[in-house]
Amino acid sequence: MSGWPIVVIALSTAVMALAVLGVLLGTLGAFRQMAALAARLTHVLETFERDANPAIESVRRTADEASRVMQTVGDEVRGLSATSHQVRKRVERTTASLEDRFVEFDTLLDVLHDELEDTVLDVAALLRTTRRGTGLLRGVRRVFGRRR
Repeated sequence: MSGWPIVVIALSTAVMALAVLGVLLGTLGAFRQMAALAARLTHVLETFERDANPAIESVRRTADEASRVMQTVGDEVRGLSATSHQVRKRVERTTASLEDRFVEFDTLLDVLHDELEDTVLDVAALLRTTRRGTGLLRGVRRVFGRRR
């Protein structure tokens, strides 16, 4: 084979080789950019990790402290509830006791009133009797006093 087909084949082969070389160079450039981007991304992630770790640790400590505070508040609320329950029971017992004592006191006042009323009536009756007796004695004195 000689002539122009060999030249065309050689030129085609050269163009294809150049095209493959161009694609290869383009791919190498893309890989280089991807490597640079990966290095930058790694640097950003390392910086983020370095900067974020204290914040994450602080959030963890805050969450732990909040959990402890919630536990303490829950314990206090339960304690206050128990105390309130005990106080309420004491108030109920005291109220019942006071009601019983007021009933007893009312009964005592009724008895005292009745006794006082009876005593006043007895004293009034005694005074009437004494007045009648005094009146009789005066009459007797008058009768006997005139004879002397």
